[in-house]
Amino acid sequence: MKAGEKLVYCRAMKTMTVSEAENGFDRLLRWVANGEEVEITQHQQPVAKVVPLRKPAATSLAGSVLEEGDLVSPTGARWDAAS
Repeated sequence: MKAGEKLVYCRAMKTMTVSEAENGFDRLLRWVANGEEVEITQHQQPVAKVVPLRKPAATSLAGSVLEEGDLVSPTGARWDAAS
């Protein structure tokens, strides 16, 4: 490799036939749980892609409180649940 050249890795997506996915569902889930994307084929044509779920981004609740004070204790106000 020459100076300044970058080495690029290309990882091929795993592929399973429908029959292999049915018979090896535990293996399919193990691959996906480890971050792999798996293409499912039928008659040598892609029909589905199984991908890992994205974990929701951590969100902060800072600044989301609109009222301060005791929001649980009774206020003494009367209200009608039917309206």
